[in-house]
Amino acid sequence: MAARLKAPYFAAFFSSALRGKMPARFAVVTAHNPKGRILPPAANKRRDGALRRRLDSLKIRRFRVTGGSEDGAHREAGWGMVVASPAAARELSALFDQNAFYWISGGRIYLGSSAGGPLKRAGSWNARRARWPSALRGADPEPRRRAGQRRVPRP
Repeated sequence: MAARLKAPYFAAFFSSALRGKMPARFAVVTAHNPKGRILPPAANKRRDGALRRRLDSLKIRRFRVTGGSEDGAHREAGWGMVVASPAAARELSALFDQNAFYWISGGRIYLGSSAGGPLKRAGSWNARRARWPSALRGADPEPRRRAGQRRVPRP
């Protein structure tokens, strides 16, 4: 049974490290914050490394994609992966305890539940390209906090 997808997932913005033309079809999967539970940056970094190694072991072409809120206050590093269908992304998303994954095809973004069910339309890639300040685009997706500053809760 497919899990209900959270509204903020439909409003995500994306920044890609890939230069030039994007693949016609690809998926975006993260290993950060399993099942929506906020983890410390070091734990997310370890999980991201495990996902990268898994993609490499499967010989899946990958490129960095960071997804987050429109203002960049919440960001999660993930991987764009060139696969033939959303099934591989769903499997990896579930393996890394994620609620959802993204499938991009023909410039359209679709959101898929890791638990199964149909893909849901979630906008267009060009309209959801992050316009975060340049300092955030290439930065660690875990926003830095000043001493005493609290983490902004995830919606």
